[in-house]
Amino acid sequence: MKTLKKVSVTPVYVEFMPDFDKMDEATIYISEKYGSSTHKCLCGCGEKTVLPLNKDYGWVLIKENNGTVSFTPSIGNYQMDCKSHYIITNSVANFV
Repeated sequence: MKTLKKVSVTPVYVEFMPDFDKMDEATIYISEKYGSSTHKCLCGCGEKTVLPLNKDYGWVLIKENNGTVSFTPSIGNYQMDCKSHYIITNSVANFV
């Protein structure tokens, strides 16, 4: 699979998600307490992307020892106009 572009992301751990209009670009907000993660689409379109953190019906958050994060499976924003698809590994979104 060819990587089309890469975007570095910053994980921020929160209890409650900030207001969407106050979220920073390329920042992934993670609430482990409430099993959710939210970020602005990493393609740059700015659409809200929500990842429920649950291995049975959502995404799995992998916290790496160096402070980076990975998510599985990939994120496909096919319902959005951008139709972006990326995989976050070691805090880098790899667009495919």
